[in-house]
Amino acid sequence: MEGKNLSNLLDFHGKCVMVTGGCQNFGKEISDGFAEFGANLVVTSRDAVKAQHRAEELTGKYGVKAIGIGMDVTEEASVQNAFKTAAAEFGEIAALVNNAGGHGKGTTGTLVDEPLPVWDFYLKANLTGTFLCLREYARLMIPHGYGAVVNIASVTSLLGRDRRVYQDLPMTPNPIPYTTAKAGVIGLTYDSAAVLGKHGIRVNAVSPGGFERGQPEPFIQAYSERAMLGRMGRDGVDLKGAVVFLCSDAAGYITGHNLYVDGGFSRFK
Repeated sequence: MEGKNLSNLLDFHGKCVMVTGGCQNFGKEISDGFAEFGANLVVTSRDAVKAQHRAEELTGKYGVKAIGIGMDVTEEASVQNAFKTAAAEFGEIAALVNNAGGHGKGTTGTLVDEPLPVWDFYLKANLTGTFLCLREYARLMIPHGYGAVVNIASVTSLLGRDRRVYQDLPMTPNPIPYTTAKAGVIGLTYDSAAVLGKHGIRVNAVSPGGFERGQPEPFIQAYSERAMLGRMGRDGVDLKGAVVFLCSDAAGYITGHNLYVDGGFSRFK
């Protein structure tokens, strides 16, 4: 079989991509990245108005078709309704990026003092929500015989974190429930890839390292010293390429993989 031009393999014109939590931080960068390659977008947020404004921004900036949907990934009915809306608008969703999740209030950043409700929140927002979105995507795309999913995990789930980077700083250390939930996302990625491969649906994960977002300078310096590249990640630059690639036809023989995007942080000893 004659190979396709690489630029064609990376092209998303005429294809729809859904990015959960697509309005800020990683979600904003990722949805921008797909739009740069011509994708039509579905972006979600717990705030429907925020999602709609983000969709308008994508359309105005890139000339793609985009819709914003209010969706709470911790609520099954909300996830199901969002996928029904997306399917009604676009029919097929070529790729799904499970980015929604994040941090909640009340974490102590310790093990012995962490309240059970905080544990429950982190698992529900970061792991259960990813499962619900992945399940609805599979239900939609199995009949079409193709698809791609990227789940956003974290390098924090790959190693025990050195809490000394937080020493004497007004920051809460990395919460163990978050680490646990993201480890679950990686396990979900591997086994769902095994289940969905026969349906032509690829499932991969991306594990970002720390990204610079206004943290205290001593933290940025301490973290950067622990990364091979000597710096933290850059918002708007360092993540979107990996995600777009894994969802594209250029990665058509890659599934069940977890790609570290961490400047070498997780392998620097």
